[in-house]
Amino acid sequence: MTDLEQPIPERPLLAAGRIWLRPLEQRDLAGLMAIVNDREVGWLAGFRAPWGPDEARAWLADRSGKGGSDKGVFFAVCERGSDAMIGTIWLNHLSLHEQSGELAIAMDAAHVGDGWGTEAQRALLAFAFGSVGLIRVFLTVDLENPRAIRSYEKVGFKHEGRLRSTILRDGQWNDSLIMSILRDEWLATRA
Repeated sequence: MTDLEQPIPERPLLAAGRIWLRPLEQRDLAGLMAIVNDREVGWLAGFRAPWGPDEARAWLADRSGKGGSDKGVFFAVCERGSDAMIGTIWLNHLSLHEQSGELAIAMDAAHVGDGWGTEAQRALLAFAFGSVGLIRVFLTVDLENPRAIRSYEKVGFKHEGRLRSTILRDGQWNDSLIMSILRDEWLATRA
């Protein structure tokens, strides 16, 4: 049996640096709504606010049903020594056949900057390339979000291309950047 035939653990717990990742749970609804409804943080991460409790519950219920499947794994980002959510990160559109998945991340406003998201990405990439056995992780990012682009570049993501007029914000269409990292590139950054 290859690594790709191994099921994703039902409750994977991952750690890197100052953070650890645990599955998203109902208790994370308030934190999730705060991230999504923060116009600076949530909108740059691709959420369209506002969300109330019903929208947050529906989103979480949809994602909770995917854990351990070929669709994706969704985590709360927590500071080491705490169980409180400071962000969310996930590996979505997971295809074990194509050995690829899409990373997405959103940190709360108090934890934007200072490397919190970078550490969360490193934990998720170690999981994706190690435990899950992927060869490629990709993402899309708003070109108007240079802070996120720098964070992705810091962990080794490379620019692949540009998607034109993909994000509508304040009545104006913005372009997105496609970025990816391959397993070999990830391993080289860790050497």
